[in-house]
Amino acid sequence: MMEQTAGGRSRRPLLEVPKWDSLVRAPPLGSHVLQVYEEPRRQVEVASLFVAEALERGERVCCVGSTLDTAPIRKALGDAGFDVDSRLRSRALLIANRLVVNDEPKRPEENSPQSVTQFLHDTFEGVPDRYPAVRLWINPTDRFFEDGRFEQAIAFEQSCHERRDVFPWSLLCAYDARKLIPERHAAAFWDVLRNHSHLIPAGELGVALELFPDGGGP
Repeated sequence: MMEQTAGGRSRRPLLEVPKWDSLVRAPPLGSHVLQVYEEPRRQVEVASLFVAEALERGERVCCVGSTLDTAPIRKALGDAGFDVDSRLRSRALLIANRLVVNDEPKRPEENSPQSVTQFLHDTFEGVPDRYPAVRLWINPTDRFFEDGRFEQAIAFEQSCHERRDVFPWSLLCAYDARKLIPERHAAAFWDVLRNHSHLIPAGELGVALELFPDGGGP
């Protein structure tokens, strides 16, 4: 039986989809977990658990997203008892509002975007000597899938992917289904699914399959 989504679409049942709990708490090293969410609270819930578990395990964790994305995560960590400022000072937690993969800043708070090269250097510094692993959380929808910028996003993904054999790391990408436009994003979305063997589509991939049911074909 089809489940109705908030938007009135019929949700396709998914078979053999990994459960969020194990993926978020202890993702396989080298994995790329995909979350497509419809409600902002789901983004915060999943991201906060992903980050909190990393900090509890003594891992380095890095978040990439706008201030609107990362502020609720910081608040959730504080509510959970983490001294966020202390974690930032010790560099166990890194937050980048924007990376220079997509040309010029688009929002007022993004005046000094960090270069991908510097970000990756900072991210993997001390791993695995001081940190057993590193986790990356990224919300890339409105950045990485915009026209003319997908190749730059893939270059960033490839830079991370090349470190799979060198560093123990895992990646969680959060995509806002409300910003995914079938006519513009289907081909790019399915290109990611087809060409990244380490990618693990988690439960909310069902939202994406509703948006792009034809596999991104012409």
